[in-house]
Amino acid sequence: MEIKTLEGISTKEIVTVFNDSFADYFIPFKLTAAQLASKILADKTDLSLSVGVFDEGKLIAFILHGFDTINDQNVLYNGGTGVIPTKRGFGLTKQMYRFIVPILKEKGIHRLILEVITQNIQAITSYEKSGFKTKRKLVCYKGDIEITNTKTDLEIKELQHYNWELMESFWDIQPTWQNSKNVVNELKDTTISLGAYIEEQLVAYVIYNPSNQRIQQIVVSKDFRRQQIASTLFAVLMSRFGHTFSIINVDKNAESIHAFLVHLGFKFTLEQLEMEFQLNTNDNL
Repeated sequence: MEIKTLEGISTKEIVTVFNDSFADYFIPFKLTAAQLASKILADKTDLSLSVGVFDEGKLIAFILHGFDTINDQNVLYNGGTGVIPTKRGFGLTKQMYRFIVPILKEKGIHRLILEVITQNIQAITSYEKSGFKTKRKLVCYKGDIEITNTKTDLEIKELQHYNWELMESFWDIQPTWQNSKNVVNELKDTTISLGAYIEEQLVAYVIYNPSNQRIQQIVVSKDFRRQQIASTLFAVLMSRFGHTFSIINVDKNAESIHAFLVHLGFKFTLEQLEMEFQLNTNDNL
């Protein structure tokens, strides 16, 4: 077997192994090559920083890494780890990390982050052995929602650009990678961004991806909460896209957000751990 980066490996080859690896997952899913290409773009995946295991020249395992600079640190996001069923139990995930971490250190990467379903004890154990530590718990939702009250003195209009200095001032929690501002910036041409205004002042916004029915961000200014503003933004989306929405990886500690989502009709789907590996302090790989 050979371990090397995925630079030069085609999406077609990766998607075959991706689908084999996730066919028996807790929530089985399958991607087309086009869907995987879209995921690679959304996750800011860099194949030269990703890694695979090859058996007689055939890809049998992989880790897809997205790259970004966050708070002056170079960060990699694990957008998917997969091993085909017949090659499990040989510690291939740990071997891939042993191979790639020295390369990442040389390239100035400061930390790695990933999400893993809490039920996946085997994967969690493998990541812990590789040096990852749990950072926070995350909750995912999906639902057919209902809106009973809206705010009538709002102006709702498309956001022409993202004023992140203002929008981040609304935040109580830091979004996870797939909902982060840099990923959202990359997807702006394919998402719907609506702002809620009172007297020309932006007081809330929502960013929605119609391709997967996913709310990426919805936030209300701290000074304007509990006034049905978020409900109004949802109502506008419902008028255009229907009642079914999903939201992934909401920080479990954000109790008010969870209460609001349940009130609207969102249902719990799964819980994940966000895990992190600090390359500058851990040398156990």
